[in-house]
Amino acid sequence: MKRIGIICLALACAAVGALAGCGNETNPDHTGGKIEYETYESSTVKFTDNAAAGEYNTDLWYRNDLTRDMGDPMVVYEDGYFYAYGTRGGLGFNCYRSDDLTNWEDLGVVFSGAKAVGSTETSLWAPDLQKIGDTWYLYYTVNINYPSGNTEPSYCQIGVATGDSPAGPFAQVFDPSISEQTLANTPFKDMKGSTILDQNVFEDDGGKLYMYFSYDCSKNPFKSEHYENNAEIWGVELKSPTEWDISTLTRLIRPGYKKVDDAVPLIQWENWSPSFANGFECAEGPYMVKHGGKYILTYCANSFVDLEYAVGYAVGDTPFGPFVKPNDSYLQNMLLGVPGEGGTYVSNRYKGFMTGTGHASVVDVEGELMFAYHAHQAREWNADIEHGNWRALAFDYLYFDAQGMPYTNGPTWSLTRLPAAVSGYTNLAPSATVRADGENIAYLTDNFTNRAIKTQEVARETTFKAGRRSIELTFASPVRIKAVVVCNSYDYELRTQQIAQIDFGEHKGIVGANFNSAYLKTDDEFIYPHSAYNVELESDIITDRVVITFESAVDFAVGEVEIIGRTIQ
Repeated sequence: MKRIGIICLALACAAVGALAGCGNETNPDHTGGKIEYETYESSTVKFTDNAAAGEYNTDLWYRNDLTRDMGDPMVVYEDGYFYAYGTRGGLGFNCYRSDDLTNWEDLGVVFSGAKAVGSTETSLWAPDLQKIGDTWYLYYTVNINYPSGNTEPSYCQIGVATGDSPAGPFAQVFDPSISEQTLANTPFKDMKGSTILDQNVFEDDGGKLYMYFSYDCSKNPFKSEHYENNAEIWGVELKSPTEWDISTLTRLIRPGYKKVDDAVPLIQWENWSPSFANGFECAEGPYMVKHGGKYILTYCANSFVDLEYAVGYAVGDTPFGPFVKPNDSYLQNMLLGVPGEGGTYVSNRYKGFMTGTGHASVVDVEGELMFAYHAHQAREWNADIEHGNWRALAFDYLYFDAQGMPYTNGPTWSLTRLPAAVSGYTNLAPSATVRADGENIAYLTDNFTNRAIKTQEVARETTFKAGRRSIELTFASPVRIKAVVVCNSYDYELRTQQIAQIDFGEHKGIVGANFNSAYLKTDDEFIYPHSAYNVELESDIITDRVVITFESAVDFAVGEVEIIGRTIQ
């Protein structure tokens, strides 16, 4: 249950109404003198610290509890609802609807079809929903298996259906030159017999359409000269939403290679998967995003049944690239995944946290972008147990750095704020002036938290010496504050277990907000990345200044601070 109350905690150095100076005069980052704040013996406002498992305010937060079973998720946001579709087996797609990313309503089957004549099994995979003009287009992969000895090869193809709303229903678009009314009768027929899957359609500025998909070159290759024992990302221009120009077919992404035509593989994490035999390598699940004039092609590498399944990206100047994977630092182009090879320190500790994170679609929530992706539903991943590699729906924000390159702070299990379009609140911290009794204070509001220790990733968090240390955020004018989020250190040894107090001014303060111990793997001395204190106020507080204070007997670190609120018009 939620932990609510006016919580009492004696503070050795404080008395109600006293002012204390906590500045670290030797800190070059800390300018403007000592941080002053009111100290409290007990809270004067009610709050929830969400330090225990269980219920939380679904009007403000969501959490990746991995309860909605779904692979290859496609999610759109329309008219105040999230609509989700995914791979779940069978000949149809269900649509799930939510207004809070926690509670999902099953709207039932919104598209289904008949299997191909003579096939032993047909199933639908990897839906991709796009609104083009006033019509919703549901693109999908149809997997067709024929019995042994049949002259038809088993293969995957791409189909399309149309509807008037994201909730469907959807009607299949057939190839008019073929009389058979089955899922095999697709207008995208030119590569029939080859295995293509995981399509994504992208509409560029001006309305030009492109389709991206994974092409398994090892099975019934479309071009005789092709290629490796690989599944790669290819693209094709569309003449219309239901017709492609096969003459534009272009090879774009090769797993493990920085550029598709490179001779030497440099992106090692894309070939970590232990499941593939005979040197098979896999890139699948593409999704195109355009940002700052650059075309950012996201995709997945490795096998979805393995811990190592993860989302990467490459960048190009045109819809067909050429695409280059950034590789200036360790795992630079891994957007989402386990940041360590199987059997390593990090890989072993992500078990119990989140693994198999991949096949992401991008959700535009009125300007805020989120990755919708799947992860292994069983956190203690084990392919030998029942449902051990089932997949479940998860969400994390997609951000861009100063150079326009994408990144996420995922995967996350900690409570995360809902988008502003949903909750009415946003993160105000980036607009604040920040001072702190620590080193590298710019990292407090840089919108970035590290993935794990021992990854060679540069630490981007603010460090503090032992003692009573404070963080001050000042706004140019008063704002309305609903919650304070403080991301703990990504280093177990630098973690904190309690916020001593938060002062909002005018004798409004809280004492003793606790950290949720569920985010600690104590046996392995590991803290789950991106885990946070979530201090939710019972009523909004209007103020132009917030001071967060820790008291620690040892050195500690803070990854990020968010002030969840809204500006006052």
